[in-house]
Amino acid sequence: MKPSRRLTLRFVSYFTVFYLLIILGFIVSLLFFAFFINARVGDNIHTMTSYEIEKDAVVKDGDSVRIADYLVERAAENLGQLYLINQSMDIVDYTGDTCELCGLADSEILSLERSGMHTWKLPKYYLLFLPTSLVQPLFDETYSVWQKQEDIPADLLQRLKDNTATIELYNERWKRVEVIGESYKLLDKPELFVENYDIFEQEELIQSATLADETTLVVRMPNPAYKPFEEPFNKAMLLFVAIFFGSHIILLIGVIFLSIGISRQFVRPLVYVISRIEQLAQFDYRKLSDKKVHHQKTGKLKRKFKLFQPVDESLNHLSDRLASNERQIKQSEQLREEWITGLSHDLKTPLSSIYGYSTMLASGDYEWTNDEMRAFAKTMQEKATYMDALIQDLTYTYQLKNKAIKLEKVSLALNTWLLQFADNQVCVHVYGDVILDADELLLKRILDNLITNAKKYTPIDTKVSVEAQNTQEGVMLTIADQGPGIPQKELDNLFERYYRGTNTTDDATGTGLGLAITKQLIDLHDGTIRVSSDARGTVFVVKFSYEQ
Repeated sequence: MKPSRRLTLRFVSYFTVFYLLIILGFIVSLLFFAFFINARVGDNIHTMTSYEIEKDAVVKDGDSVRIADYLVERAAENLGQLYLINQSMDIVDYTGDTCELCGLADSEILSLERSGMHTWKLPKYYLLFLPTSLVQPLFDETYSVWQKQEDIPADLLQRLKDNTATIELYNERWKRVEVIGESYKLLDKPELFVENYDIFEQEELIQSATLADETTLVVRMPNPAYKPFEEPFNKAMLLFVAIFFGSHIILLIGVIFLSIGISRQFVRPLVYVISRIEQLAQFDYRKLSDKKVHHQKTGKLKRKFKLFQPVDESLNHLSDRLASNERQIKQSEQLREEWITGLSHDLKTPLSSIYGYSTMLASGDYEWTNDEMRAFAKTMQEKATYMDALIQDLTYTYQLKNKAIKLEKVSLALNTWLLQFADNQVCVHVYGDVILDADELLLKRILDNLITNAKKYTPIDTKVSVEAQNTQEGVMLTIADQGPGIPQKELDNLFERYYRGTNTTDDATGTGLGLAITKQLIDLHDGTIRVSSDARGTVFVVKFSYEQ
């Protein structure tokens, strides 16, 4: 994957995760809100519809049927009982410990009226919810005792205490004149007429009756099923807001740390890259190591910076290339200076000879003989010929360098073609039928240079061996002499332009460019040349690959 795509994918993943965290925080807040409300708010049985419960309200156990467990729990929570009645008005099942309707006639059940009653029609059955009042038995017993004007028995007082109930007496002006049991806030008279079918919204269970003397007897107790919606809702909203904003604060802190992480992961490598570029601009090609980006031991990028590995590798490659180019430039400048120095020296030597002899001939102070003038002229001619050859070879090297020489390859049968180089000092051996595709004129110049060089430095009465043979890689030519060998220092520079192992002041007639031109011509043929030398002689090996 390309670095740009990886970088884009990395940023998209960061912001996707951040967006998902926001959604997750919102969902978690809603779940906390729902669970909090559900645990603290009662489930009003009156809100159920027949459609909701008709499939699972009745459970069959073999030949018998019963009310589903969840409805049993819901009826107890709503302080009432459920009765399962078939179409014949038979009570099939009921909840609670006692059956209030058992033993009543059908007409009595049908005429039963009680606040909070509710009926659902099911397939083959009817489901009746009958609320039971915890305060009603206490009130009935209290009212009976009060009518008889008797003292309240101890067991009734104990039950009032166990249920945190109280007995209150209000006069005709609705002033509380007597309290037996717990003391609650003053009851407003209209509260006696409030009828609420939602048992969970009733904070108190109240039962009252007006006595003969216009006073009102009230029995009241806390509702054990009191689960108002408003208070838990408000708390749930506070919890929702706290979780919502708390999660966003956590996300904000996470964003800050994420930004710091992104800064370290992306900005630090960019700073490192910029510093590397500035370093290259100052011609400093050393590899820069940042301990916060690279491992100190291995020098490799740390795992979290692997995204920038192609950039780091490219910079290292660029540094190596620039350093190599600078070394080549310095080496080329050094060779150019040496070349110009040697060239000017070799041109100056023959020019000095020509100038000296021409001055001597032009001078009228001495009468030169014909033999002396011919000797002067011959020397001047040799020096001029040498200079001309040097300039031609120099021009030819530049033509090769600029690829101005075009190959005209032909197939040459070396077992006959190489015989032109055989003489009393050169032995030619061709092993098998060796065919070489090459430019004939350029190949001749290659062999002329190598054989001439070998003959020049080989001792008298020794032979130069020229061999040709086929190999797996291509055609191999070998030129070997039995000379004194070439020193290692000269061997390393043998194919450099204008390098000659001999001193320019000796009588060697070469221009110093022959082997350099030979190497360029072999390269032009996509061939290779190598040389080995010791005290027994020097061997040049030229290889040409087969045409593909």
